[in-house]
Amino acid sequence: MSRTSPQQQLPLPTLCLVVNGIPTTYLLEDPGTGPYAASLPDGAVYDLRIHAAWVLARQGHRTSWLATHLGLPRPVARAIVTTARPTPGPPRLPADRAFGLNYFSPWGG
Repeated sequence: MSRTSPQQQLPLPTLCLVVNGIPTTYLLEDPGTGPYAASLPDGAVYDLRIHAAWVLARQGHRTSWLATHLGLPRPVARAIVTTARPTPGPPRLPADRAFGLNYFSPWGG
């Protein structure tokens, strides 16, 4: 069962970028998934690299990493990183503590 009715659909997040020398509005989410499916803005373009960069930036990847690994111009990668805030996740624990394991050294330490 869907959580949003057709009347409650969210607008697709977009960002205006100059990738190939032409200012273009890019979709940051995949237009075929989630509550965004039927709310496409006029003239917006979906590009898999832009979407991947946005997802990776939300996970904490930096401008230089995105530019290098996705082949994006640095100003484009910077704009995506600035727009994307990392999605907060659960606090990280060392694996041993996460499973309740404690190690005691006979040498103290």
